[in-house]
Amino acid sequence: MAEEEGGVDEEDVFLAFAQSPTPPRGTIRRALDKAFFIFLAIFLTLLMLEALYKLLCSLPWAMFGDWLLGTPQNEEELEL
Repeated sequence: MAEEEGGVDEEDVFLAFAQSPTPPRGTIRRALDKAFFIFLAIFLTLLMLEALYKLLCSLPWAMFGDWLLGTPQNEEELEL
């Protein structure tokens, strides 16, 4: 089957990408990576909170509030 694919073995393809281990990252680079991931987490959290806020604001909360509090619908139902 290797002859049909151009004579390239599977090991040769993987070795082309893994010639040597990557050097360790410096302290500044690691700090920048950490700051980026913190920024990304905060940004995605705010984005999700905004979407949730828009979703919840579109619901008719007046009906839920009246139902939850048991507020009478008409003035005749008020008992003083």
